Amino acid sequence: MLHTEILQLSIGDAIPERRFNARAHQGESNLLGKPVRFRVTEAAVRALSESRSQILAQLELYFSCLVRKQIRFCEFTGDTPRQAEMAHVLPDLYVSFSAVSTQHCRIAEVDGKPPVEALPVKQPGLFVPDWVKIDFKAGKWAGEYGFERTT
Repeated sequence: MLHTEILQLSIGDAIPERRFNARAHQGESNLLGKPVRFRVTEAAVRALSESRSQILAQLELYFSCLVRKQIRFCEFTGDTPRQAEMAHVLPDLYVSFSAVSTQHCRIAEVDGKPPVEALPVKQPGLFVPDWVKIDFKAGKWAGEYGFERTT
């Protein structure tokens, strides 16, 4: 898979419900064997149709000294062996999920982003979110994801 640089990094940007009008996309797709509900605003659908590249929204559950959710939006081209691990949401929009951890928690000793490594998750479906929202506003991709509460 050929990746270009990260287009945007979205750290749980809340997307207001009013952004999801009648022309927004709503659907469900499987991600690592788990059904996930996807909502994509009309603006994001339009940005996808105007883009010359496919977009990959990489959902990360980031474990460090704290836990953080983030979404990296990247352009990518070509087939990839890991494409089976992605959810195909819309033409030219794919979503992947990974759990990562910093190699150590001494953030003050690291210049820039601390090095991360993939966590060996035996049952990734337990960590995959229940829903994902994607938007495109003011020329930037934004997203959020979350989990349903169960009692």
